[in-house]
Amino acid sequence: MKRRITACLLALALVMASMSWALADTTYTARTPLDGSSAKRKNIALAAAALDGAEVEYGEEFSFNDAVGPRTSGRGYVTALNGRGAKVTGGGVAQVAATLYLALRKLGEDIEYTELSTYGKRFTDDYVSSGDLAVVTDYSAGKDFAFINRAGDMEISMWVGSGYVNCTLSIDDDGSWFDGGGSVPKLYSASIDLDEDDEDTLHNIRLAAESVYDTTLAHGDRFSFNKVVGPRTEQYGYVSGVNGRGVKVTGGGVAQVASAIWLAVKDRDDISVTEKSTYGSKYNQDYVDSSADAIITDYKAGTDFSFKYTGDGTITIYTYVDDDELKCDIAVND
Repeated sequence: MKRRITACLLALALVMASMSWALADTTYTARTPLDGSSAKRKNIALAAAALDGAEVEYGEEFSFNDAVGPRTSGRGYVTALNGRGAKVTGGGVAQVAATLYLALRKLGEDIEYTELSTYGKRFTDDYVSSGDLAVVTDYSAGKDFAFINRAGDMEISMWVGSGYVNCTLSIDDDGSWFDGGGSVPKLYSASIDLDEDDEDTLHNIRLAAESVYDTTLAHGDRFSFNKVVGPRTEQYGYVSGVNGRGVKVTGGGVAQVASAIWLAVKDRDDISVTEKSTYGSKYNQDYVDSSADAIITDYKAGTDFSFKYTGDGTITIYTYVDDDELKCDIAVND
């Protein structure tokens, strides 16, 4: 079925100073490659299953050790290598903590870490790019990974699949993008229907959308998709997905986020496009109706999508996945 794309201009009038536009269930994802022995994978799967579905309310403190519990043979854990190459009962469980940490980092200052230790220079594994990201946990020694959640009500999904340890944080902020006094901004929107069955491509789209989310531009500021999103590599959590010409590449699907942004801004007089390339005749997907709207980006090759904001005040770009849609909303703050 042909995917529909909608782009609309909503002019929202102020009814009362406290009026807000709520956004629920924003998601943040991370994954780390699953390697090592079958014993290590067993420990990781046990810890991921224990953590999967955990709920952390706004303002609540989360403890990894409390959520996962003791890593003992009586609870099914076995001897395996840990992050510094030592054989211990439950070796590998810290990778689950590190994967959670990578997802939490995307929430920035909304997460207050109350206990956080990493392997640092002692890290001998390769499931994260740096020992400073390799979280250490040890239930018997009382070494925990803990944080206070100030992002909104959170649900943690953690699972093992497709050769990765996967983490998704679902945040219900039960609040507003535009809280407080003053008028509600104008909102320019666009959406793209997603293929929910293609989990890898959807994963890449989520990662890129989360990178762009809440980007604000003032008069004269330039938006660069490549600069905001960064490299689309395995090191940054991207996997092999389908791009706009039907080829599987690492980071495939990310250009859909650029296309959604383009659809939201293309008819605006205060947007001056400085770099834009499309798939043209090579486009063979159906997430946009016209190949002229199928933006192509390639960080490694230097193919960017960029534009300058020339209007007054500021605009804020919100890109996110909502059910089976990729959405881009542009809030105009005069």
